[in-house]
Amino acid sequence: MRLLELDGVNFNYGSGQPWIFRDLNFRLESGSCHCLTGPTGSGKSTLLQLLAGLLSRPFEGGVFRRQGLLVGLVMQDPQVQLLRQTVGAEVAFALENLALASEEMIPMVQRALRRVGLFVSLDCPISNLSLGQKYRLMMAAQLVCNPAVLLLDEPWAQLDDRGVDELLMVIRGLVADGIAVVISEHNPRPFDGLVDNFWQLADGRLLAGIYQTRHTIPMKAIAARDEVIVEFDPFEYRFLGDSPLFSSEHPLQVRRGELISIVGDNGAGKSSLMKSMAGIQGNTASLPLKVFGERPKAGAYGAKLGLLMQRPNRQLFENSVHDEITFSLKRFSLPLDSACELLHELGLAEFAKLSPHKLSYGQQHLVALASLVCYQPQLLLLDDPLAGLDAEYFDRFCLMINRLREQGSAVVITSHRPLKHIPTTQQWDISKGMLLNRHSVEETHHAC
Repeated sequence: MRLLELDGVNFNYGSGQPWIFRDLNFRLESGSCHCLTGPTGSGKSTLLQLLAGLLSRPFEGGVFRRQGLLVGLVMQDPQVQLLRQTVGAEVAFALENLALASEEMIPMVQRALRRVGLFVSLDCPISNLSLGQKYRLMMAAQLVCNPAVLLLDEPWAQLDDRGVDELLMVIRGLVADGIAVVISEHNPRPFDGLVDNFWQLADGRLLAGIYQTRHTIPMKAIAARDEVIVEFDPFEYRFLGDSPLFSSEHPLQVRRGELISIVGDNGAGKSSLMKSMAGIQGNTASLPLKVFGERPKAGAYGAKLGLLMQRPNRQLFENSVHDEITFSLKRFSLPLDSACELLHELGLAEFAKLSPHKLSYGQQHLVALASLVCYQPQLLLLDDPLAGLDAEYFDRFCLMINRLREQGSAVVITSHRPLKHIPTTQQWDISKGMLLNRHSVEETHHAC
């Protein structure tokens, strides 16, 4: 049965704005699974919002048929959808609006949480969850009402490998039950055996059966220098009043010029460890940690340290992309002309006068990163920086990191999975309550 149909639809965000879709056609049948790929900023998230009925009707021409459907959408940043304080209350929110009795709601909420592999107490504060766990939570909040269509925006970037495997099982079950699924994804390969139709969104149109993959990653193997920037003695990482999240039995060091990855599942503690190095993670037990020879403290390092958070929009606050870059340069009394050069290198020059909050999630990531790279910090901490980046923007990301490291900066990156083909000097794995240094640069080269 046909659920949705777009015939020759043209769409933009208002008078004078560039067209996002031109003469776009799309049909969605019950029990089908589609995957949308396309360059960063091509309009994939906008198309999902259009299908979900979240956009008012400024589109001109064409026909959009969508009658009486319940559609669930999980956005690229699930935190913008969160409404309640606890896991159970979040999933139950839609059921409360249907005036269901609490004794009916509880088993429905528990079933939805099990369906997405999120096994936490209903009273668990949402603030205790990782971003990937919040993505699962928002999936449960959509599935609890049994929608006819489920739209997922970049789940691979937010979920660890176990989460992706569980997602595949969930989608298979949904499709078998007649629910239609549409996935927007830069990395579609994990969904190969599941998707009925792949679509490439480019120049405002959908092309069937095409998707991009990342091939060669131009990240240089740069030798570390002798100077130590970060040093840990053996430690337990725990929040006050809680049992240890993980432990490290051996000393750890970060030296100038290094590229270190911290790899672990959703909720393993990667983001918290990064914030501890930056001196902004509160409510944790004291750590035997020194950064630039002193105990971490918020604001103590000035231009020596940069931190890119998992949610880039939390670090974007100026009225334009250009102002966002120049803010840091002004703050540290650096030449402002380098901002234009950096925007050209990143392919963001055309957006210089736009608000960064009008950009795609991947473009926001790149702008937030550029606002740090421009002042050349000696230690750059990047929390899951690759989400939302297509192959072209990924190459530009590598260009920035290469340049920083050649100047002697150390870079630490968190990721749900090992960074294949990237010659990291160290890989710190957080697994089963332990932090282990898996390899050095020599071992990486042998592995490649």
